[in-house]
Amino acid sequence: MNRIITNIVNINELTEKPCESWIERFNDNGEIDAHEAFLKYDEYYYEWLYKHSNIDLISWEIENNCFNWEKHSLLVAKYCQDKFDYDKFNWKDYSWAVAEYYPDKIDPDKYNWEKDSWAIAQFCPDKFDSDKFNWEEYSDYVAQYCPEKLDPDKFNWKEEGRSVAKFCPDKLDPDRFNWKEHSDYVAQYCPDKLDPDKYNWEDCSWAVRYYCPDKLYSKKN
Repeated sequence: MNRIITNIVNINELTEKPCESWIERFNDNGEIDAHEAFLKYDEYYYEWLYKHSNIDLISWEIENNCFNWEKHSLLVAKYCQDKFDYDKFNWKDYSWAVAEYYPDKIDPDKYNWEKDSWAIAQFCPDKFDSDKFNWEEYSDYVAQYCPEKLDPDKFNWKEEGRSVAKFCPDKLDPDRFNWKEHSDYVAQYCPDKLDPDKYNWEDCSWAVRYYCPDKLYSKKN
């Protein structure tokens, strides 16, 4: 869509009318200064505006040095990628938005790996950095979305070995796997990986009976 860079919105040019309280805020000519209105009423309906109009308010605000990068950086990544500014972008809170909407702009030194590593694994695994990735919190995203990036020495086997069993059983390491807590995941998703000497029969025998009864014969006595 070719958008018009402006702060003025005409109600007759919207594809859907706003709620009554907003309709009352338009002047007699059916126009409103969206920038001033968002500030005045402390209501920021950028998403709604971009969905129901051809107005590019964000670009107008950036060009007029009145865009709030701290609060709304994610919208630049989503709607105005040509206005992306590495130094002004709020990497602390919205790194994930760059990974999802504009991965070519990822700066590995500015990216918030601690909080948003998951988005790299899910949306742009080609930007994956094993040394920067937060394995403690988001190992499960690697198992699900980019198992080829899985580093067995860094993976959080204690908490997320179950994700390996479910999404990439070929990566399962029986010596690192948390059999005490997650044996049932092996029975359900990759019974061929079941080790009868390591399996938690006391708590998870039910899973073998339910998902792979043919493995019951291997139960450790």
